[in-house]
Amino acid sequence: MSAATGGGGVSESRTDHVSDGAVQEAQPVTQLPEALVREMNREIRRWRVATFNYGLAYYLSRILLILASAVVAADQNLSGGHGNWLVTWVPALALIVAVMTAVDTWLKPQQKWRGFMESRDALVDLMIQADGGLPADQVRAELLKLRQQHRERNIF
Repeated sequence: MSAATGGGGVSESRTDHVSDGAVQEAQPVTQLPEALVREMNREIRRWRVATFNYGLAYYLSRILLILASAVVAADQNLSGGHGNWLVTWVPALALIVAVMTAVDTWLKPQQKWRGFMESRDALVDLMIQADGGLPADQVRAELLKLRQQHRERNIF
C-alpha cells in the first residue's frame, strides 16, 4: 500500500529484479510511520478545502463588487428608466461596496487562494517523493518546513 495514500506502518517490502538472467535482490523499501501519513493526509484535506473556499470567496466577492459598483456608478442613468427600482438600492449597495472592499483588502483572498494552491501542490509533491522512497525523517522535516512556509505566507 502506498505511504501517501494511507498505507503507513513500518513494515518493509522487497522487490527482486532480473538482470542478465540473474535475480538481484533489491533494497527493502521502508514505508512511512502511520502517524506521519495521517498528518500529511489531514493537511492535504485542510489545504484543499481552504483553497476551494478562498477561490470561491475571491470570485464571488469580485463579481458582487463589480455588479454593485456598476449600479452605484450608474444611479443617475438608471433613474427614469427601466432600472428605476435599482436607484432605491444605491445607498445600501454603496455601503456594501465599501465594506466588501475593506474586507477584500484585509483578507486578500486572491493571494491566499494562490498561496494555498502552492502549499497544496508542494505537499502533494512531497507525498509523491515519500511514495518513491524518501526516508521518513526527511519527509517529516520537509512537512515541518512546508507548514512553516505556509503559515508565514498564507495565515493572517
